[in-house]
Amino acid sequence: MEPLEPMRPVSVHAPIQTSTPRWKSAAAMLGTMCVFAYALLSTRTGAGPVVMGVAVGVVGIVLYAMSISRTLRENSGKRIPMWGAPPVSPREMDLLAGVGMPLFAAGTLTALRASGMNWSFLFLGLCVMVSVLALILPALIHNSRVKRALSA
Repeated sequence: MEPLEPMRPVSVHAPIQTSTPRWKSAAAMLGTMCVFAYALLSTRTGAGPVVMGVAVGVVGIVLYAMSISRTLRENSGKRIPMWGAPPVSPREMDLLAGVGMPLFAAGTLTALRASGMNWSFLFLGLCVMVSVLALILPALIHNSRVKRALSA
């Protein structure tokens, strides 16, 4: 057998994630503004608008959850500051978060206005509490796991 020749070094670059194209951002923001304008200006009541509002709110929560999970995955092993940008943030703007939270708010507003609830401020307070927990709780859990992993 002949001796093996030395292998040349191979460099593998990390995948570069580009920012969302401006036309996609503009279209998503325009669509979100249209949904929000409908939520503010609609005077329709009944089951149809309530179901539509709930569906829009669920879509918003799912988009925002996808954004949070992607941010946590990109920053695995690094602590995420509570007030500020995460250490690894390859995008200028996170389109999922930028569309998700306004859609959640618009869906909630549409469902509240269409239902004609007398105690709507209680439901609105619950939605605000869910929003705040969705913003803070994932980062707290992630940071505690990172702290435990670093101390072990």
